[in-house]
Amino acid sequence: MAFQDYQRAFTGHIRDPQGTPRPNGVPARRMKVYSELLFNNIESFLLACFPVCRAILGQRKWTRLARAFFRDHRCHTPYFRQIPDEFLTYLQNGWQRPDDVPEFLPELAHYEWVELALSTSARDEQLPRYDAGGDLLTGCLVLNPVLRVLAYHYPVHRIGPRYRPQAAPALPTFLLAYRNAEFEVRFVQIDALAAHLLQTLEETPALTGHAAIEQLAPAGQSPVEAAWQAAGGGLLDNLRDAGAILGRRV
Repeated sequence: MAFQDYQRAFTGHIRDPQGTPRPNGVPARRMKVYSELLFNNIESFLLACFPVCRAILGQRKWTRLARAFFRDHRCHTPYFRQIPDEFLTYLQNGWQRPDDVPEFLPELAHYEWVELALSTSARDEQLPRYDAGGDLLTGCLVLNPVLRVLAYHYPVHRIGPRYRPQAAPALPTFLLAYRNAEFEVRFVQIDALAAHLLQTLEETPALTGHAAIEQLAPAGQSPVEAAWQAAGGGLLDNLRDAGAILGRRV
C-alpha cells in the first residue's frame, strides 16, 4: 500500500471506526487508543462551548452528533480554539437533522457559540476617541466593537432541560450580546426597534443619533415628531447604560 493510501486508510478509520476498516498490520488495541484520544479531544472542546446543547440532547444523542461531526466535517483550521466555529458551520450547512433532535438546536448552538466569539474577540484593541457622557442625538456614535445584535426564531436564552419549545413562537427573539469593560459577556433581550437601531448604527457609523432615529420613524411621519425623538433619545441612553454604545465620537 502506498504511504498516502495508508494515511487515508488510517485517518479514515480514526474518523469512522465503525464504518471504515482498520489498515492491515495495525494492532486493534493501538488503533483504538488513537481513535478514542482524538475523538475525546474534539468532544472536550465541544462540551466546553455547548453545555446546554449537550444537556438538551442527553449523552446518547450528543455522542451521535459529535461522532457525525468528527466523521463527516472537513475542518478548515488547525486551531483547537476554532473547533466550535467548525461545529457551528457543520450544523448550519452540512448536517441533516434527525427527527429526534429539536429543530431549535442550530440556533441554540449559535447562541452558546456567541459567548466564546465575544470573549476571545480583539476588536476593541484600537478604539476611536469618544466622550462617554456626550450628547448621543447630535453626535456620531461609537458602538462597543465587541457586540452582536442577534435574532432567533426561538427564545434561545430561555431554552434548557426544563424548557424545550416544540415550535417557534409567532414573534422572533432579539438579543444584544456584548463584552463589558470587565471582560464579561452579557446578553440582554431587546425589542425589534432597539435591534434595528443598533443595526442601522453599525451599518452607517457616520449617522448621528438623531439621523438614525429618523430612519426608523414610522412611514409618513415628517417631520419626525418630538415624542418619537424623545423616545429614541431615551433608547440611545439605555443602550449606553447597557454598554452597547460607548459614547459620542470626538
